[in-house]
Amino acid sequence: MYSPSFETTRNTTGIEESTDGMILGPEESSAISTEDLKECLKKQLEFCFSRENLSKDLYLTSQMGSDQFVSIWTIANMEEIKRMTTDPDLILEVVRSSPMVQVDEKGEKVRPSHKHCIVILREIPGTTPVEEVKALFKSENCPKVISCEFAHNSNWYITFQSDTDARLLKQRL
Repeated sequence: MYSPSFETTRNTTGIEESTDGMILGPEESSAISTEDLKECLKKQLEFCFSRENLSKDLYLTSQMGSDQFVSIWTIANMEEIKRMTTDPDLILEVVRSSPMVQVDEKGEKVRPSHKHCIVILREIPGTTPVEEVKALFKSENCPKVISCEFAHNSNWYITFQSDTDARLLKQRL
């Protein structure tokens, strides 16, 4: 059986963590407090539902419906989560406290809660000064620009405070 190699470190709560951010579980589950366990569980769940992880985690994405929801039961049975807890109520409590994950109305399913606060501007050369690109968004009716960076191939990423601001700008373009 294939087992990927990676380096690990142990954080201050005794939780082992791989260099790619994955939580590996407590050294001894009784050695950490409930609050530390919740924090580690939250970090692991947020990692699982991150854009970066979902782009690589074929199992988790295969378990998602078209609305991107996946059952709490599926989450509770993931090895990374089972190493920390098998209590679905604790998992649900932690998920509800995270802005990165959304819970359905019945409390049976969860999904990523990615904010789309970046607008991509196309066909603006990389030689264009950042100040000129930012000046496009200086009017009273424009939401505040948080960052402005050249990506590549004449594309610029403009980041706004919220997905609402980004949507508002897209409607006006």
